[in-house]
Amino acid sequence: MEKSLFSELKRIGIDEELAVSVSASLDPDHNASKKDVLVMQEAIMQIQLQSERSYLALKSDITDLRSEVRTEISGLRSEMQTEISGLRSEMHKETGSIRSELGNMHRQYWITFGGLITTIISVFVVNWYFHL
Repeated sequence: MEKSLFSELKRIGIDEELAVSVSASLDPDHNASKKDVLVMQEAIMQIQLQSERSYLALKSDITDLRSEVRTEISGLRSEMQTEISGLRSEMHKETGSIRSELGNMHRQYWITFGGLITTIISVFVVNWYFHL
């Protein structure tokens, strides 16, 4: 049991000398003393220090990633804005050509309608002339 406890203590980051002391203090045949309590407190403090260091490293990594994400988002925003402005100008060109085409169709309608009315009036006038 002492060997597995020692390896577990080493795995969680306690230095070798302190791991030996903690392992000896937890032996059931050993009488606990104030020194054993201090050894346990030192082990707890080492674990807390290691946890704090890993927390600070993780926080630093997250801050770096956050700044990278923000720069990428701002780059994507500017890229989207240029793309949108290009699409808007293209849409305005297409809208202009559609309006022009509709204007031509409107004009052609009035020309055809005018030709039809002129033809009807001329046929009416010719028929009226020959009936008199």
